[in-house]
Amino acid sequence: MDKINSKTPPKTYWILILVSVLVGYLLFVVLKDEFSVQSLVFLSGIPFLLFVAGIFGLLWPKIKPTGDAIYITHALWVGLLFIVLFFIHVWIILPRMCPDFGACLGI
Repeated sequence: MDKINSKTPPKTYWILILVSVLVGYLLFVVLKDEFSVQSLVFLSGIPFLLFVAGIFGLLWPKIKPTGDAIYITHALWVGLLFIVLFFIHVWIILPRMCPDFGACLGI
């Protein structure tokens, strides 16, 4: 297997995390009254995507595969990382934005 050389410095991933926090703050604190709750729920995916990309980029040197035999382990670690971050988003962040989540979506 060829060695993967990443030229992206860790500073880039910290910037993604910082931008995600800033976008989240702007959307959910500063501009909260400008959007409907349904729009805010759907727009919450933007800071989530930026945050997950930053976290994944920072953790990549620790979890990247080094041989053919450990690809399943790598896939499980990445899946676990994403599911934990997704559950934090769905169970902690979204309920703070909209306590009655079904009503916020118009269901």
